[in-house]
Amino acid sequence: MSKRGKKGQLTIIIIIAVIIIALALIAFFLWPQISALFMNEEQSQRFLASQAEPLRQSVSDCVKEVSLAAFNKIGLQAGYYDTIGLSSINYFENDFIVVLFKDSNKARINKLPALSQINQQYLTFLEKEGNAKIDSCLNDLSSFKRIMKIEAGARTITPLFYEDSISLIVDWPMKLSKGDVEQNINQKPVELLIRLGNLHKVASDIIDCDVQIDCKFTGKNWDVYTWNNPYTLRYVDKTAYNLDATKRIFLLESIPTRQGEQPFKFYFAEDLS
Repeated sequence: MSKRGKKGQLTIIIIIAVIIIALALIAFFLWPQISALFMNEEQSQRFLASQAEPLRQSVSDCVKEVSLAAFNKIGLQAGYYDTIGLSSINYFENDFIVVLFKDSNKARINKLPALSQINQQYLTFLEKEGNAKIDSCLNDLSSFKRIMKIEAGARTITPLFYEDSISLIVDWPMKLSKGDVEQNINQKPVELLIRLGNLHKVASDIIDCDVQIDCKFTGKNWDVYTWNNPYTLRYVDKTAYNLDATKRIFLLESIPTRQGEQPFKFYFAEDLS
């Protein structure tokens, strides 16, 4: 066979390969529409119903994964995500956020955030990086979009704090469609086994005492509080380190009692120098 003939055959093979690849790509991206052509209405309805719960579970798993990491960071930073403008004490190469200190007039200032402020810190996390991390975890829902059409609305996540858990209300409506058949869904609540409410109550009691000149949460007061609050402290480990006469670090840690629960840490510091 001449060189010209071989070259012609090679050209034909390349053209066929390009066509096959092009058809494969078209089928890949248009598969939801193409596959719908082979389903009647009842089959499409059953298909969407079978995909709704796996989709909701994927959203739940990613929101949980990202939010657990966020609240663990917030706990280690005395209830703050954004620590700009806050003082800290370095102890064994760890920074502990100061939530009780004296101002220029020697007045004691309590900067322990309320639960409503911790709520806002979490929303700040979502705005700055959390929403992007959730989208990345879900890979933009690509695995589901390959088999059906998804129109997602705006997403909001609202945390509700309880003594022994955090409930995340995920409002993210979606319209799923297969051909002419549609199904509207929303997301299920996500429960985090985090005793933030419990540990925050203990931290508040400590700071409420120490903000007073004639009260110091140590020694006898520490023992009296432990004796008088067995229910509050039943799942709480608490440790305090006196770095000197004016600086103290408090380490609060929850004791896991439920399947899948991990210790939650809430650390903070006082600097009354």
